Amino acid sequence: MDDSHKIGLVFALTGLIAGIISGIAPLPSYLSIIVAFVIFYVSQYLVKMVRVDMTKYNSASSILKSGVFSFLGSWLMFWIIIFNT
Repeated sequence: MDDSHKIGLVFALTGLIAGIISGIAPLPSYLSIIVAFVIFYVSQYLVKMVRVDMTKYNSASSILKSGVFSFLGSWLMFWIIIFNT
């Protein structure tokens, strides 16, 4: 598995967790969004734990850019599914 797939998987799984928390927790919408973005920011440290070659990505912002759509997609999907059930 190459590094871009590892990054996408980590951000998709943390998006799943953030979506479940946002859907279950009785928080207002803006607090759910804030919690999701905090989880998104913290997930960059999980990328370092799965041994991604950091020399390919010059900074933490490039890692966040590469995982933003997988995180947002899974977060929105699970937030909507759990919130509506």
